[in-house]
Amino acid sequence: MTTPEPRERKLRLLLVEDSTADADLAIRRLQQAGFECSFRRVVDEAAMRAALADELPDIILSDFSLPQFDGVSALAIARQVAPDVPFIFLSGTIGEERAIEALKSGAIDYVLKSNPKRLVPAVKRALEDAVLRRENRLAEQRVTRLSRVLQMLSGINAALVRIHDRDEVMRETCRLAHRVGGYAVVMVGLINPTTRMARPVGWAGYDFLADPGREFAVADNEAGDTSLMGRVIRTGEATLCEDIANPAYVIHGRKELLEAGVRSLACLPLRVDNTPVGSFLCGTGADAVIDYDEMKLLEEVAANLSFALQYLDKHEAVEFLSYFEPLTGLPKRALFCERLSRLLVRGVASLPRLAVTVFDIDHLAVINDKFGRHTGDRLLQCVADRLKRDFPDSEQLAHLGGGTFVSMTALPAGAADNPHSHEQLNRIFDLPFSVDGKEIVARIKSGVACYPEDGGEPNQLVQNAEAALKEAKTSGERYLHHRIEMNSELARRVAMEHRLREAFDANQFLLHYQPKIELRTGRIVGAEALIRWQDPEGGLTSPAVFLPLLESAGLMPAADAWVLKQAVADCLGWRGSGLAPVRVAVNISPEALRRRNIAREILQTLGELVDEEHWGIDIEITEGALAEDSAACIHALRLLRAAGVRIAIDDFGTGYSSLGRLSQLPIDTLKIDRAFIQGLPADRKSCTLVATIIDLAHAFELTTVAEGVEERPQLEFLARQGCDESQGYLHSRPVPRAELEKWLAPAADATTSEFQQGNRH
Repeated sequence: MTTPEPRERKLRLLLVEDSTADADLAIRRLQQAGFECSFRRVVDEAAMRAALADELPDIILSDFSLPQFDGVSALAIARQVAPDVPFIFLSGTIGEERAIEALKSGAIDYVLKSNPKRLVPAVKRALEDAVLRRENRLAEQRVTRLSRVLQMLSGINAALVRIHDRDEVMRETCRLAHRVGGYAVVMVGLINPTTRMARPVGWAGYDFLADPGREFAVADNEAGDTSLMGRVIRTGEATLCEDIANPAYVIHGRKELLEAGVRSLACLPLRVDNTPVGSFLCGTGADAVIDYDEMKLLEEVAANLSFALQYLDKHEAVEFLSYFEPLTGLPKRALFCERLSRLLVRGVASLPRLAVTVFDIDHLAVINDKFGRHTGDRLLQCVADRLKRDFPDSEQLAHLGGGTFVSMTALPAGAADNPHSHEQLNRIFDLPFSVDGKEIVARIKSGVACYPEDGGEPNQLVQNAEAALKEAKTSGERYLHHRIEMNSELARRVAMEHRLREAFDANQFLLHYQPKIELRTGRIVGAEALIRWQDPEGGLTSPAVFLPLLESAGLMPAADAWVLKQAVADCLGWRGSGLAPVRVAVNISPEALRRRNIAREILQTLGELVDEEHWGIDIEITEGALAEDSAACIHALRLLRAAGVRIAIDDFGTGYSSLGRLSQLPIDTLKIDRAFIQGLPADRKSCTLVATIIDLAHAFELTTVAEGVEERPQLEFLARQGCDESQGYLHSRPVPRAELEKWLAPAADATTSEFQQGNRH
């Protein structure tokens, strides 16, 4: 994100300040920094409310204590009346404890009047954060709206299967569009070919539509148009009026619509045999405008309604909606297996070898998170279109749900193995997909089962191919052929995922801690909290076994929350017992970091440990979490760091972020990945890379921690290069809480140097 230079920026200020001199000093310092300031100074609640009612400022600067008012009350009013306006305390009386409480309550920052140099940077940072928050809010609102439309689309598709009366289907469509989709006004009109008049058969929203006798003329030419619905039926073209106050076309009842608060209208044709026979009208209130992506979803609704009009009284309609995925138009599992069964009944002798390939789009959830669910659905439609183009017979394909598809192909005669089907599919995904103006690269993983050696029944072949896909996703392979042991492995994995879900309620998880050693003094200054599972069936289970299962089962956010809560409880217990101060690092997964309000949840869990100097919790994230430059992740990290939480990048050097981005990221610590430490000091390239990372990190005033230190020469090299901290088996393996407590006890102070010597194994 780029921001204008200060000299080009006008700044509207609201000063909650009783001292004219202090207000003038603040204004003068901002003007010297290049801001063109206009301001209003208030000293009590009534004046503040009046100022906010007149005009919202760009930023609020407030003293903490005033004769007739106080900063806490001012902050509460600002959060209530102007929640998007940044609020900064500018005070000479605020203490550190009160400042932390203020940040938790919604203040962006605090500046002491005794340190006025911080004012300009604090204001700039607050303005940048305000822009980011506004952008995020607008993006969230847009995604929420499109998600409601998708939910509406799903409900309408279900109604098409459930309801067999045409007019009732149209009424239910309007009801769902209004109640679920959130449209202020909805109408479906169908034409009478004899009279050339369109009559509403369903409507919802404002009362003025509740007139079954209302009709709309369908003209023979543009000059005769008297309504938007009539024009759309005449031309067969979908029309979007973003602002009906300034329409490009005539809109029947525009005055009533404006008075009812309608802002934009979308009208789409309904067709039978490619002939327009009606139209579908949706309107939004003054707080929303229908955009391009939403229009695409409405076109899908209109297409499904058109299909219903043509086939509603025929059994083919019910068959289509029962056996085909409405999103992609591809068969579902049942129809695919039925078609495969018709091939198999011919007998083995008359059939070539068949490959059933189940393939899945990689990281579809990331695409949904980054661009919105609607874009993910449009990608699936583009994938389906390309599959239909490249497969000669669409009966060879099916959509199993989500990002998972299945195909059947005949293998070349005499082929010993079957990479052919995977290579054919990969060629389909070679080129990126153009989705609503975005170029999206999609990759797949696949599992294959062959007839007759991997199964003689359609469902068995599909299930075995799914087992191979599951194994490919777990192992990281792009393609795997089914093996008989995969079925038992899949069953074992499913059973273990079930036990992991129960483990949270049964309190079977525990924390081990691996110390972090300050190289300059040899003291324990921190420890990384690492989750362990005490499996009743298998005993203490390696994280390498259960962490991938937590991730595949969608349990990582729950595991992160448990680790954080337990680490906080342990820290508070150690502090209460008088042990030596230690900072505990807790890993937060990218899935958890992308959740809404994750920063608030973390701060609530940390409680009094927020912004502690020696005791406290540090947050570690993998470098890969920033690979997509996720605005939501970075925003959450900025909020945490502003509240005093320290942030570390784990496994640095293995991801995609460049060293040049370090100055832009809200981080305090770099943890150098163990892959670079292993080659020290013999490997010259490793030495150069590690030394460069340490120097650059120190240039940005970041702490460096070396991971995976196992040998004394590695430690000596790191010490010579100025690395701050070390972590690894040379010092200690991860140990239970009770053992770490022994090392933190006052009596252990004389032995802390043993860690530096590498004697704690």
